[in-house]
Amino acid sequence: MKICPHCGNELEDSAIVCKNCGSDAETGWKDGAENADLELPDYEEIVENELGKKKNLAAKIATAVIVTVIALTFLLVFCL
Repeated sequence: MKICPHCGNELEDSAIVCKNCGSDAETGWKDGAENADLELPDYEEIVENELGKKKNLAAKIATAVIVTVIALTFLLVFCL
């Protein structure tokens, strides 16, 4: 068994490319092993798909404050 010089993974004697990291003896990296061309998922799209549309926290807080103020005003005016 051989050892990959880049990641230390054990390689078969006939291996020309490391299955773990993609390096090879000639260039150090197998053609196409780089991840620069990979399309990364859109985080906002994932959040929306998993949790529904983004909720506006500031709008929720403002609504809660307004409702509370109206309720307290009602109690003070009509109950005292």
